[in-house]
Amino acid sequence: MQIEKIMLFLQKNFKKYNIMNVASGIIFEKDRETQRRYLCVDLEQYGEKITPFLESIGIFSTDDDFEKAWTSSITGNELRQRMYQRIDAWPWKEK
Repeated sequence: MQIEKIMLFLQKNFKKYNIMNVASGIIFEKDRETQRRYLCVDLEQYGEKITPFLESIGIFSTDDDFEKAWTSSITGNELRQRMYQRIDAWPWKEK
């Protein structure tokens, strides 16, 4: 169903977004019945043009869980500092 929406969008906005007039960067993949099933779009070439559509159908979102977790993650230096604090808190036996 999502591929149908994408294909319909591309057909309607052929001239508006100037998409698919160049063959490079857009590839249709077919299933075993030779029906167009998948669409691969190079986001480096067409990302700015197709991102609003992907956001509108819910495929691409800036508010996904991964991005939220990524922004709240710690840096390498913070990890190293926490590791050293934890090791320093261990009860060491002196010989």
